[in-house]
Amino acid sequence: MNDAEKLAVDLQSADVKKRQRAAEQLARLADEAAPASIPLLDAINDADETVREWSVEALENLGTPPQQQLAILIDYLKSTKSTDSQWFALKILSRYGTEASEHFYLVTQYFSSDHPQNIRVQAIKTACKVVSANQQQDLKHKLKKLTADEDSRIQHLANEELTR
Repeated sequence: MNDAEKLAVDLQSADVKKRQRAAEQLARLADEAAPASIPLLDAINDADETVREWSVEALENLGTPPQQQLAILIDYLKSTKSTDSQWFALKILSRYGTEASEHFYLVTQYFSSDHPQNIRVQAIKTACKVVSANQQQDLKHKLKKLTADEDSRIQHLANEELTR
């Protein structure tokens, strides 16, 4: 078990001080914290503010997790009910670029007005990064539909992405 994996276990401890130290150390590990990405996604909903803040920083510093963690990230995205965790999972997914194009249609499900604005915005940004050449037309069609969305921010972002 490497350092990040040990810290991931500590991140789930009942001891708040242990969780705080683990989150802080994971934030300092940057890319090396990749094995802890899923526990970090859970930790952004921790009861303790310090754990939440360090976990957010760790996720921001994370970079792209190894390809073998993509399936785990997708399973997590499908199962989590936390909008904060969904947002970060989508953001991390975007870092894979077209290597994650097989999940393009899953991402576009988050375009729906059933989701909060911040999730929809991140889903649009993620879809634009993971889209393959074969999916470009589908993306354009979906973005055109969003230009008539009831949310002006979604309209604006869709228009911006269509002109790129």
